[in-house]
Amino acid sequence: MKLADKFTLWFLAIILLVTPISMFTTLSNIRNRIDNSEIERLKAVNNEVAEQLKAGIAPDQYSQGRPIAILKINSALPQNRVQVQKQQCDSTASVTDECRITVSCYYTINGINYQVSSYNYVTQSKQILKGMLLTAILKTVLIALVVLLTVRLVSKKILSPFNQTLKSIQKFSIKKKQPLTLNHTNTKEFQELNRFLKKMTDKAIKEYSLVKEFSENASHELQTPLAVLRSKLELLTETDIQQNQASLIADMQNAIEKLSKINHSLLLLTKLENQEFEATKEINFTKQVLELLTIYEDRIAIKELKVTQHIDPDITVRINPALADMLFDNLLSNAIRHNVKNGTIFLEINKKGILIKNTGPEPIFPTEELFQRFKKSNQCSNSVGLGLAIVKRICELNNFDVQYTYENRLHMLTVDFPRAGLTETDREEGISVLGQDNQIVTLG
Repeated sequence: MKLADKFTLWFLAIILLVTPISMFTTLSNIRNRIDNSEIERLKAVNNEVAEQLKAGIAPDQYSQGRPIAILKINSALPQNRVQVQKQQCDSTASVTDECRITVSCYYTINGINYQVSSYNYVTQSKQILKGMLLTAILKTVLIALVVLLTVRLVSKKILSPFNQTLKSIQKFSIKKKQPLTLNHTNTKEFQELNRFLKKMTDKAIKEYSLVKEFSENASHELQTPLAVLRSKLELLTETDIQQNQASLIADMQNAIEKLSKINHSLLLLTKLENQEFEATKEINFTKQVLELLTIYEDRIAIKELKVTQHIDPDITVRINPALADMLFDNLLSNAIRHNVKNGTIFLEINKKGILIKNTGPEPIFPTEELFQRFKKSNQCSNSVGLGLAIVKRICELNNFDVQYTYENRLHMLTVDFPRAGLTETDREEGISVLGQDNQIVTLG
């Protein structure tokens, strides 16, 4: 929900809450003012009649044709000399929907006790309520309509700096190393927000540049001593050495090669984290897969693996070509490296994704943990433990879903491609549902 809509709902809720309270408070005040005013007027009439009685005017002259009653009282006067009586009018009376107020005053005039009563009709509170209720409803509806019609126009102007800032942030890319440009605003809160964002983005650009420079320099600087060590060891192997020395040199060469692979993989992960690979167009994924399979034929033959492949023709995927090579290369090399001699590999690729199954020993860690850096199913293997971490990161950058399970003595890795129009049933079935017209090719 947009901020303007939240303000609108909150404002309307306040109106709906406050309007009935203010209406009943106003009703009570109006009713009391009307009643008190009429009581004071009737008291004044009774006092005037009492003054005329003192002047000797006959009582019957006030009772004829006027709402005034004058009675002589033989008993003592009540303690309360002014009494007010309110009476609801009967529906059959000539005057309906009104309330009759009678005010009785008691006097002692020339030694005689008198009760002087006068009355009048006032509008009942329910009649006032009806009028106020109609007015309140009309006012509430009018205010609601005005708010609904104007809030978007007003909020669009007030929140314009915020929306411009949001658009600038969405367009901001740390890889371009361009400072964030924000429009000027007179709103204090937006000024503080812009200052904070400007400070944070400038800092992020600076730190990104430093980290990138460090990783590139570190990788470059490490390659030189590694190359020197590799060349020196090669020269050393050409000299007269003993068998135990040859074994040590071989171990050193393996360690150097492993260190070189770690350096390359960490540099690659850094580039992936910095999102330096952009997918600008869709590529023919089938072509790249078949080319890599040809490259790995020798390794497959050396380990005497049986490979069954089921690949759809002309599979197009939106991914950077270099990342596509890295993704499949890591998946296939992982299936070969962690396989057993005379084992099997099942490869299935279609428009929904990739499925690779291979035989191999059961992993000692939960399969979901093997996507972490330097996490290997066998810590004594020659793997550097970064292949699946690279696969995971490539999938995340391209919105692919990757899963790794071990069932029935088979390692199973699935990569689901994001496809528009893919039904929920298709997602649940995964990529195992393939067309039956594809040919199965067996290698090894």
